[in-house]
Formats: sequence, C-alpha cells, structure tokens
Amino acid sequence: MILGVEATYTHTNLNTTAPSSPLARVLPAVSTAVSINANGSLDLTDYSEVRFRAGYVIGNLLPYGFIGMAVGRASYSLSTGTFVAQPATSTSTDVSCLGGTSTPTCSSFFFSNSAGQNNALLYGYAVGGGLDWALTPNVFARGEFDFAQFAPISNISISVISGRAGAGIKF
Repeated sequence: MILGVEATYTHTNLNTTAPSSPLARVLPAVSTAVSINANGSLDLTDYSEVRFRAGYVIGNLLPYGFIGMAVGRASYSLSTGTFVAQPATSTSTDVSCLGGTSTPTCSSFFFSNSAGQNNALLYGYAVGGGLDWALTPNVFARGEFDFAQFAPISNISISVISGRAGAGIKF
C-alpha cells in the first residue's frame, strides 16, 4: 500500500451564465401583471487542492484514490428586476394594466437588486481516483478522474469534473 499527501493548482477560465429569461404572471382576479427578469454569471479563475492519496501496487499497476480540500477563486454577479402594473384603485377594471403599460388609471412599480464580488474565495472538497502504469522501472503513465465541489456562493453551486492523462519519470 502507498500513502501520500499531494497538492495541485489549476489555472483555468471556466464560466457560466444564467440568461435573462423573463417570467411573467398575470393575475386576472386582481388585474395585476408581474414580470421578473434575472441574470447571473460566474467566472472560476483558479483553484487548488490538498489531498490525501492511497493506492495499492498490483504488478505494474497502481490504482489509487484520493480525498481532500479544495480552495478556489471566482468572480460573480447577479441582478434581478421586478415590474408590477396594477389598476390605481381597487375598484378599477382597467385591463390595459395587464399589458404592463402605464396609463393614468394604472400604477406601475419597479424593484431591482444586484450582488456580486470579484476574487471571492471558494471552499470545498475534492475526491477522485486514478491509475499509474509502470511502463519501465523509471517511466510511468497516469490517468486520473477528479471531482471538486465548492460550497454555494450567493446560492450558486459550483463543481468541477476533470480528467487528466500524463506521464512521469521517477529518479
């Protein structure tokens, strides 16, 4: 059995966006129209892992698994906007409010909110496994699978799944 501790650093440019797709609801019983727009983006710049690794030698093969902690750096931004249009009085039956237009008999309201941060620190865990194959006594090939899950930041869940292939020289 082989036990060890290792660290990795990955510089990357992974990003995701949530498109602004309006969600509109009309409440005909109260002649109120509501429209909600929201969008967000997240850019993962880099992350690092410190992990404990354990493997077992079987002939020329070394299958192994690892578990550890992950720390990352990301920038994110979120924005929301809500538009509400309704008749100015509770007894009004003006249905033009349902189209989201503002007329003398309609009242409209707009609420917005935004949040974001540059270079926010992310914390989480990493798990995975791989296989080292000794090609000669000093040269080996490696294949590895890695899953890193970070704690949600502003309700955005972040995970990275990666596969690596490589070769190494022991001396």
